[in-house]
Amino acid sequence: MLVCFPTDSHSIWTFATLIYGQTQFPEFSVLAFVDDLQVLYYDRNIKKLISRSRPSSTEGVEDIMHLGANIVIEGIYSEMKHPTHERFFGNHTEGVHVHQKLAGCVLDNDKSSQVMVWDAYDGTEAMYFGMHNCTVNPLWPQLIWITQVAEIFQMDLRTIYQPICIQILKYYLEKEKNIVLRKERPRVRLIQKTCRETGVVKVSCLATGFYPRHINLTMLRDDRPIPDEELIFGEVLPNGDGTYQTRRTLSISSEIAREKHRYTCSVTHLALDNKLDINWEPGEGADVAVISSVVVVLVLVLVLIFAIAAFIVYKKRRRGI
Repeated sequence: MLVCFPTDSHSIWTFATLIYGQTQFPEFSVLAFVDDLQVLYYDRNIKKLISRSRPSSTEGVEDIMHLGANIVIEGIYSEMKHPTHERFFGNHTEGVHVHQKLAGCVLDNDKSSQVMVWDAYDGTEAMYFGMHNCTVNPLWPQLIWITQVAEIFQMDLRTIYQPICIQILKYYLEKEKNIVLRKERPRVRLIQKTCRETGVVKVSCLATGFYPRHINLTMLRDDRPIPDEELIFGEVLPNGDGTYQTRRTLSISSEIAREKHRYTCSVTHLALDNKLDINWEPGEGADVAVISSVVVVLVLVLVLIFAIAAFIVYKKRRRGI
């Protein structure tokens, strides 16, 4: 499930998992993330909230935060273990089945959003709750009645869970500001490679080294956006230093390459003051593969010339003996 928000927003999400059946994993576990930084872990085996962030310098404050987090976690567990959910989600076949819940809130320019909650069963979304609306997957028609009593749960979201969620989020944003509030500029470059057999040119726009992970990377042809179906979209992947990378790739046939269009890689990111554009036209530069081939050929030619010259000198010396 992908949850997208503006680049200047921050969020906290808890991922709760309840497992039906025998496995090596805890029956119930929770992971909590601020943006993409894990800050808390809990499972029912240890029944203890474990901090994944650095120790707090403010004595007692973290205990209060953990107390609030424990209230939320216990509430999530009680709801997922409620007889109603057991009856709906527990009526499964043999084997292992997984009930998951995603819950959290967002701060966008210091304005708090509503708390949002999703339920999924065996990887399929079953139900969504917000403070003002809710939806149920038709695969679980028995859950529809819950929407009739949604006002009770939505009141809990407004009066209990949202204040706790926003308070915990603000606390961790301050505590981990050197990590989650930092801005790393993307390094952008165009990489081209030509297939000698077909003449097709593959042009990749690579952005790397940026943080936060939200980035807008587009490719244009003569200043017009290239349709998505012509592009290969790469995932946003982590680098080893805590930053991210992603790319877009376009295949250009030899016929289109001869039309001499101008291609642009355009990037916007929170760490950039302005849009960053890099232009390229077919025929500019040279492929690494082609350069390597030319170098190899030149080396072979030089070796052959030296070999022939050495052979001629050798023959002349033999005649002079």
